[in-house]
Amino acid sequence: MKREIKTLNYLCKPKTVTIMDLEARKYEFIQKLFHINETLFNKLETMIDKGIKESDNFYTTEVQELKERAQASLEAIEKGETRSIKEFKKEVDHWKNQKAM
Repeated sequence: MKREIKTLNYLCKPKTVTIMDLEARKYEFIQKLFHINETLFNKLETMIDKGIKESDNFYTTEVQELKERAQASLEAIEKGETRSIKEFKKEVDHWKNQKAM
């Protein structure tokens, strides 16, 4: 299930890295489920039941995409394309309700 390999790095001393295959990771995940509270369990169960698609990313960590989104937001503000905090909160609540189903 777990394999240990020695890395070769000529600038540092070699170190041992543990690699787990998917089966081992699933087993460890199941073990962790025994220790979570009911609220988190319900959320995980809903996500699994709905089937999370790879395209359902909650956010991106790509620096270039984040910069582009930030630039687009600044341009929208300059054009006056904004909404009130009340409208924003209403949209967030709607989004949360859609994700919870």
